[in-house]
Amino acid sequence: MSTIKDVALHAGLSPSCVSKYFKDKNSVRADSRRRIEEAVAALNYVPSDIARSLRNGKSMTIKAIMPPITRPFFAGVFEYLHTPCRAAGYNILLQTIRDGKAFSARDFVFADGAIIAFPDDDQIISRMSGLLGSMGKPLAVLLGHDNARDCAVISVDICSHMAEAAAYLLSAGRRRVAYVGGADDSSPSRERFRGFRSVILPEMRHGIYRRDFSLEWGYAAAMQMCREAVLPDSVLCENDGIAAGVMKYFLSNSVSVPGDVWVIGFDNTILSEMYSPSISSVSIPSEEMAEAAVSALLDAFQGKPLRNRKFQGKLILRESSR
Repeated sequence: MSTIKDVALHAGLSPSCVSKYFKDKNSVRADSRRRIEEAVAALNYVPSDIARSLRNGKSMTIKAIMPPITRPFFAGVFEYLHTPCRAAGYNILLQTIRDGKAFSARDFVFADGAIIAFPDDDQIISRMSGLLGSMGKPLAVLLGHDNARDCAVISVDICSHMAEAAAYLLSAGRRRVAYVGGADDSSPSRERFRGFRSVILPEMRHGIYRRDFSLEWGYAAAMQMCREAVLPDSVLCENDGIAAGVMKYFLSNSVSVPGDVWVIGFDNTILSEMYSPSISSVSIPSEEMAEAAVSALLDAFQGKPLRNRKFQGKLILRESSR
């Protein structure tokens, strides 16, 4: 494996000049840059991230903390974090939040900072903020509200956007609205449910089904709805997977969507576009939020203060509610 000294020898330059080039390409003359780049190509030289880290005291690594990416929304969020990190020369490592698993300083020894994406438990944010703060490392958080402190909060008001979806159903004449979502111990679920309750009056709530965020739960909830004497005329779901499960059961049991029941999901994942009929959904600007979180950390690495950003989602109407 070639070393920086081999590159210098091949280019006919000093090792210090080559080292200077790898720190900042524009810090050496154009002729020297050309010779170094020709040497790098000829020797197939790859700079060592580990060696660079030892020199500058940085790992060039960001840790992403989020629920399991078996949920399509989080798989997308991780990809959106990955792209700007790599563009800035940083590696990104994924660590999922597991029940009962407490994070420790060992989890972040080789990370320069961390990003938490939409955790179910808000308490993890305060714990992580204290832990990373004690290590002198910045933290950015993607959230459905802006209540967190001592970190860069990249937020979107999921409560108001669920209320927007509920208001759309009422404006279209829907009066028997069912709701399917996660349990009350989940912060994102509580925020979404709060938006639903702010708009849909008790006499219009045609069944509340709260357990988890899976497609299987949506399917099971729809089964329970079909056992009732009267079907809801619409179902508001906390994510697109739940909505797909609800529609799967309905369509397999001669309940037309949208003919008999309208269905609206949340998060606007690729599933909402690919499913048939396509699923109306609340779009969360997760790509822009991910870029803002990475940008906040990059600024913090340069000694700039942590910055909060607030984004807006919107309701995307498709075949399931027309």
